[in-house]
Amino acid sequence: MIKLFAPARRGLATARSAISKSASCSSAISGFVFSGFVISGFVFRRIAITGLTVLLSQAAVADEREGLSDAEIADLAQRAMTAFEVPGMAIGIVRGNQTVYAQGFGIREIGHPEPVNTATMFKIASTSKAFTTAALAMLVDEGKIEWQGNLTQYIPEFKMYDPWVTENFTVVDMLTHRSGLGKGAGDLMFWPEPNDFTQADIINALQYFKPESSFRTEYAYDNTLYVVAGEVVARMSGMSWNEFVQNRIMQPLGMKHCFADQIPEDEMNNLAVPHGIIEGELAVIERGRIPDQPPVSASAGGIICSLDGMLPWVKTQLNRGTSPDGYELFSEEQSRQMWAPQTILSVSGRAYELNKTHFKAYALGWRLEDTHGYKVVSHTGTLAGMLAYVVLIPEIDLGVVVLINGSSSATRSAVMNSIVDSFMPVEPRDWVQIKQDEMAEWQASHMPVRKQDDVPELTAPPHVLADLSAYTGTYRDSWFGDISIELKNGGLYFTAAKSPRLHGPISPSGTHQFVAHWIDRSLDGDAYVQFVLDEDDQVEGMTMTRLHEWSDWSFNYQDLNFTRLE
Repeated sequence: MIKLFAPARRGLATARSAISKSASCSSAISGFVFSGFVISGFVFRRIAITGLTVLLSQAAVADEREGLSDAEIADLAQRAMTAFEVPGMAIGIVRGNQTVYAQGFGIREIGHPEPVNTATMFKIASTSKAFTTAALAMLVDEGKIEWQGNLTQYIPEFKMYDPWVTENFTVVDMLTHRSGLGKGAGDLMFWPEPNDFTQADIINALQYFKPESSFRTEYAYDNTLYVVAGEVVARMSGMSWNEFVQNRIMQPLGMKHCFADQIPEDEMNNLAVPHGIIEGELAVIERGRIPDQPPVSASAGGIICSLDGMLPWVKTQLNRGTSPDGYELFSEEQSRQMWAPQTILSVSGRAYELNKTHFKAYALGWRLEDTHGYKVVSHTGTLAGMLAYVVLIPEIDLGVVVLINGSSSATRSAVMNSIVDSFMPVEPRDWVQIKQDEMAEWQASHMPVRKQDDVPELTAPPHVLADLSAYTGTYRDSWFGDISIELKNGGLYFTAAKSPRLHGPISPSGTHQFVAHWIDRSLDGDAYVQFVLDEDDQVEGMTMTRLHEWSDWSFNYQDLNFTRLE
């Protein structure tokens, strides 16, 4: 008995159906010579020349590509890019071991004619997390770590705020966003890039974050612990996370134009450029350009990859850890571990209305949910000006990759949902219009008038010390380090020592309260700066909060508590 992959079984079934619908086998394949053979009890015919072979091959591909036509995908991409102001994107679709679609659209950078193609490299952001969990799975296969092993076995200096949590913290806890940390805790050590925090700084910082929920009780997305995961890979493999992923994952899989480590100079010539809306206009986000060196956050979201490179990775995932050419990256057992639900997520009424979703969960570097009766394994990636989306539907051997060089999550969702729907027994929906309507509704309720420099109206004149020099000095936070407040051009100026993008003037807005307006307007993350005075009206410290609720939650100012240094 010969075991066939699902796509092959479907292809043969389609071919048999096509032949049976003909007037007769002889009329369908007139003039061909047969020799018989048996597969799983069924008699098939081998043709001495290539006629039936071609018929079988074409039928298999046709069956594997039930989705949108090339023209429909092109129209979808152009509509989405126009609707949401995105310069370019790359879209890839695989069925099992076959690439059935791969195409680039638009341009790499506004004002320049170079097009996006399948070799154009993008930041894939948090879709990098699956590479980190795969690296750990490989180490589990090798017996070097255990999923339920205590993290202090691998990183002795690891320490959370609560000693009991430290003692019971496992590798799985590190990967499933249930640590008790608040959403985005520690992100200011990674973003905005570039900055000067080290991996040691990040590991040391964890002990200072007070939990916002009980251990293992609530989901709160974090990146910090995935940086720690990268260090586990390094210590237990004997090579850096960057080297491990580059040499033991990307190279064996033949992932073209993909880098977890330093990018060679001759590869820095086909790069997507990040874009966003800056002060009302589509513009390049200069700070977000692809660097040749990996960031400290690489194991959480720092991989650079082309569509050509992502497709072998997706095929390997669909094959439960084995590449299309038979190379076993990790075992099927570990694949099932990585796709097993760990942290339960809530399901909105909207998700059920649109996709008949009944459950959602976070696994190990992947999100899980059901859509129209199918299990969906996916993850998104979001960085300033570059977004990614990877979706796997194992039951139908489907994998889809969407990479864009803009800041619109609506674009990636509209394109992905349209493509995935086209492989399911559901009525076609205009996802571009759905996302436009959702955006309009959200903006109407959250941002009636949104301008980056808007400051909430004051109910009373700000009350600050007459001598602004009383606020100047160096302030220190236990994990973020030092910032300075100095006099400049008649006002106060904020500068962060380890995060050089966070600098700008601060202006009075309340009682000993100021608003920081960062010089880099692409940050979209201005903040309240609240000075704290002692009983003698001497400034002793400072806290910060986001100025606008719509600012990215990665600006975790709420976790800062500065003490003024003498």
